[in-house]
Amino acid sequence: MPDDRMVALENLQIVFFFISGFLVSRVLIKVRLPQKLVRLLLGESHNSLSQTLLYLIGTAALMSFFIPNAITVLTLLPVLDLLSRAFRATGDHRVPTILTLAVLYGANIGGMGSVTGTPTNLVLVGYLQARDVPGADQITYLNWLLWGVPLVAVLTLLAWGVLCVSFRTWREDAARVQMPVAPEATEHPWQHRALGVTLAYLLSCILLSFLLTAFPQWLTPILFATGAFTVGLAGYLFAPWRRDEGPLLTGIDAVSGLPKKGLELLALVLLLGGIMYALNLQGWLADRAQFLIPAALPLLALLLIIALLTSYATELFSNTVVQLALFLVLLPMAEPWGFDPARTLLVVTLSCTCAFMSPIATPVNALAFGGMPGMLLWRWLTVGAVMNAVAALVIAVYVFTFIDFGWVG
Repeated sequence: MPDDRMVALENLQIVFFFISGFLVSRVLIKVRLPQKLVRLLLGESHNSLSQTLLYLIGTAALMSFFIPNAITVLTLLPVLDLLSRAFRATGDHRVPTILTLAVLYGANIGGMGSVTGTPTNLVLVGYLQARDVPGADQITYLNWLLWGVPLVAVLTLLAWGVLCVSFRTWREDAARVQMPVAPEATEHPWQHRALGVTLAYLLSCILLSFLLTAFPQWLTPILFATGAFTVGLAGYLFAPWRRDEGPLLTGIDAVSGLPKKGLELLALVLLLGGIMYALNLQGWLADRAQFLIPAALPLLALLLIIALLTSYATELFSNTVVQLALFLVLLPMAEPWGFDPARTLLVVTLSCTCAFMSPIATPVNALAFGGMPGMLLWRWLTVGAVMNAVAALVIAVYVFTFIDFGWVG
């Protein structure tokens, strides 16, 4: 099977997960679980903005372990709107930006935690296997979790610290926070059913993702099973339970309240990424990137330069384009320069997920920026620039210190 086709088929599972996750997210919104989550985040005593940010970024990161991070953002956008209304009484016009960045950072960071968290992770696995790179056999679903979970935890706490320090969130007066919904507006008789559907979806994602990475020779039947689950889920959600109740989800439920601007910006980002790939922009970038990576450096310094270059280049180009461009440059350099190719390409993959500055850097950024009104672009850019540098440093040090594929140069 051609290499490109293999990668495309592996990413098809992400597409099925995305469709299923979208349907589940619409059910959660219908049964008012975002409203209930807001009450839990704020608490009876009205948690401070700093506390709320920690809960929010942690929730987004945890969700993105198991479901596509774009679905995480789409699910949490109603939560952001409610929280913005709750903190409106404080008079701080920066609150929508702060809250949105928390979800965006958490979703992007959480996507690094599992091999199926983002499509770029699967691109790495397919690339290493197709080119028989030493250490590729050690990148399994379980191994990725073993190194991914601690990395996500560290970056989540650091991202929370960057947001709190950058916006001085401790100055917000928690006593002035107003609950935007009444207690009865957070209840719905179908919430238990929705949670059951969500649990089934999460378990299917974990199981099918594990099977795909553990048994790549069973690619076709695993993809068939993933597609069958998506079709079965849709049938279950749209079929009426009883005549007097109706279905869990209707066509109107599936499309009402969607962030139009966010989806338009997301479509633009995907279109630009496709055009860049079709024009072989990754080849053009590869020709220029090789002059920006100095030889004869200690491995840690080299990994840091690669992480910084990847992160900031992704702000201007599609993350997949940047990833493939640096793969083309770094893999041939590995043996002559004496560094571990799998570990180096892992740094590229993790770093192209951590692009926090530009609204068009990743699909998650586009969806969050377009889906939330009142965003302060300048603050987004400046805080994102700091977060990019912090993430690049952590990724380089973490991979250098804790990840070893047993390569001998």
